[in-house]
Amino acid sequence: MKKMILGSLLALSIAVPALAHPPITVYVDQQEVVFADQAPVIVDDRTLVPMRKIFEAMDADVTWDEPSQTITSTRGSDVVTMTIGEKQVYKNGKVVYTMDVPAQIMQDRTMVPIRAVAVAFDANVAWDGINYVIDITTDGTTSGNYSKQIHADDGTLLATVSLTYSPLTSNSTAADKINKNIYDQMSQKASVMTVQMETAATAAYTKNPASFQPYYYMGTYQAKGEGSDFASVVLEERTFMGGTETKTLSADTYNMKNSSDAALTDIVTDSEKELETLMEKGFSALIDQNPDAFYSDAKDRLDKNLDEVGFYLDNNAVVFYLNSGIIAPESAGVIAFSVPR
Repeated sequence: MKKMILGSLLALSIAVPALAHPPITVYVDQQEVVFADQAPVIVDDRTLVPMRKIFEAMDADVTWDEPSQTITSTRGSDVVTMTIGEKQVYKNGKVVYTMDVPAQIMQDRTMVPIRAVAVAFDANVAWDGINYVIDITTDGTTSGNYSKQIHADDGTLLATVSLTYSPLTSNSTAADKINKNIYDQMSQKASVMTVQMETAATAAYTKNPASFQPYYYMGTYQAKGEGSDFASVVLEERTFMGGTETKTLSADTYNMKNSSDAALTDIVTDSEKELETLMEKGFSALIDQNPDAFYSDAKDRLDKNLDEVGFYLDNNAVVFYLNSGIIAPESAGVIAFSVPR
């Protein structure tokens, strides 16, 4: 462990909102599905993917009947059919799912809602709304991720709750304990947020259905800076409950020898006073670099809120961050700088 020197700041960055979502990535049983001709698209908040690729990735045979515009897919003894422009999904002759967005043709490719395909074959599907990743497991299990859509009695989408975790990968008892702890946290948060979003969205929709926009909560846990000594788990949260989307970041760092919580003073030899000075100078440098992005009294706010500064490990650096709304408006996102370990 070593001291951290202000002069060796690696990066001064201000997070800004993305103007467009990243490409959609689809995994089936942890294998990425590559769509060469036509990428997945989002239509009315539903993800559509090329029919043949997704069925074949799920080890299903697929046929297309041009006169009836009907897709038939067979896996084992199960036969699933859907027709262009119709919302019903049939399995062995019975309706098993009603789609919000029907199968349709785009760029000469038959596009089908991915959730309808997964449900028809009793698979699980998880949606990471931050990174735009879809994870399908065909054996009915899940990787610990959580995704739930909440609908009104009339079928209107009220809210979506999604939580995902990219876990620690080392083969150790400590990593196993930490991963289990995070999955337990996810389960608790999923229960709380589902109730909260359902209650709030139902009330808002009932009050003014004409202008209602679906609510959402997206939580992404990600392991960072994993080493033999320490590792961090960062939680990025995005919440929309009408008005403006809010973004928050939180992080926990662990000792990889015994899975216990680790303080910054466990990682570096600086005293608490030295670390406070480092944080104050680091964020002040950001403010001086781009003062228009911060509140006019940002430095006064910083002085009063140094205890709100969080940290996490990322590669060979320590990242210090402040959530939006503390020294800069919500639109500025998370404010952060990093220092080598």
